[in-house]
Amino acid sequence: MAKKKPTSKQNQKKEYANAYDKILKENLIETIKPFFKQLFGFEIKNKQIEYIQPSLQKTFEVEADFLAKIKHQNPADDFVLHIEFQTQDHLTMEVRMLFYQGFIRISHNIPIKQYVIYLGEGKSKMKTFIKDEDLDFRYRLINFEDIDVNTFINSDIPEVIIFGILADYKGEKPDKIADIILKKLLNSNVALDKKQKCVKQLEVLSKLRNLQETIKQKINIMAFAYDLKTDIRFLEGVEEGVEKTVRTSVLNLNKNKINIITIAEAFNITEQEVIEIINKQAKK
Repeated sequence: MAKKKPTSKQNQKKEYANAYDKILKENLIETIKPFFKQLFGFEIKNKQIEYIQPSLQKTFEVEADFLAKIKHQNPADDFVLHIEFQTQDHLTMEVRMLFYQGFIRISHNIPIKQYVIYLGEGKSKMKTFIKDEDLDFRYRLINFEDIDVNTFINSDIPEVIIFGILADYKGEKPDKIADIILKKLLNSNVALDKKQKCVKQLEVLSKLRNLQETIKQKINIMAFAYDLKTDIRFLEGVEEGVEKTVRTSVLNLNKNKINIITIAEAFNITEQEVIEIINKQAKK
């Protein structure tokens, strides 16, 4: 029987899964290190991290999301730290983690601390243990939504700040949290290309909280903070052309009561051109 071709929806889900994975792996060191004590119960100050090749190949080939040996002055205290990230529940996560445990132990034969960080909405329902007559195995599960959003938005590191979109908003509205995160990114003391990269990553992560459209709208509203020629949307190419991008941004800024002089200066156009765009829209 011929294999069924993946549907467009399946392809889109795979594309987003790959995007999340890429963001996590690119930002992993900056994001995880400051929170070892809070997330895992131990500090890494004055300890050496020796990163381990994540591919674990025997009969099967698997790749861990994060794998490192945490080294101490006394080698007897060393252990392997293994972290997996999940955007949705895995039906047999406990079996998968046991599988990793076996391969890691064969390679390193020292204590292993295993964590799964759940990035999806709400509480994960994944089973965290296997208990049989001769086996008692468990890993630790962390729900990202349980982490205080202030842990992230109080940071000065853009790669850390963006993960606030997945945290516990502490009663604040998502719209307000999105505003805070974007403003912190725009005001961060890093190069423009790094800001642009993190804004794009935020847009991808926000889909996990159904906030992607909100983030996109706010990016357009805040577009005046960028030089148009280096704006992330300009660099990537907007399908309907730069003129429409300018027109849309002008209308968004006007809607948010930004004065005409500021809008004109932001896009290097005349005040008359701004007025014409606004009037043309009003006639529709």
